[in-house]
Amino acid sequence: MKRKRCRYCKRLFTPDPRVGERQKTCGDPLCQKARKVENNTRWRGRNPDYFKNDYPRVKRWLDQHPGYLREYRQSHPEYVRNNREARRLRYRRKRLCVDIQAEIKRQAIEMTDKLWNSPHVDIQDGRSIQPLEMTFLFSAFPCLDIQVPLDNPLCLRENATIHPGR
Repeated sequence: MKRKRCRYCKRLFTPDPRVGERQKTCGDPLCQKARKVENNTRWRGRNPDYFKNDYPRVKRWLDQHPGYLREYRQSHPEYVRNNREARRLRYRRKRLCVDIQAEIKRQAIEMTDKLWNSPHVDIQDGRSIQPLEMTFLFSAFPCLDIQVPLDNPLCLRENATIHPGR
């Protein structure tokens, strides 16, 4: 049988004779997984309403089988671990996409910590501090006297906050 090139890893492979010309990927599990993801995405695109309003049916089944989910999770710790990690990533992506301002504020806090914890920050030395950090420094600390080193506690007014947004 004629050799083919895998659509995903681009390596040459000999198709299984039972599948023949219909085989699109080599036998590598990563290529098979990529093909499955692509097929599922295409199917969901053609059938967008397939799972719509499915909750009442699932709810009825769960009501008829009390404790099923609890028992399943107890007997499948790997599923629980993978689900927890996937959920954490989904929530993290969702938060990052929703509020750009929150991301900027989070970066400001990280820069503040970095600048504040630097033992000897000399704002006149261009090698030790980045331009973005300098801009942040001047915008976040209006009470800062630029002639006094940051490690001097007298450089901030008493009512100034070190961590804005916290």
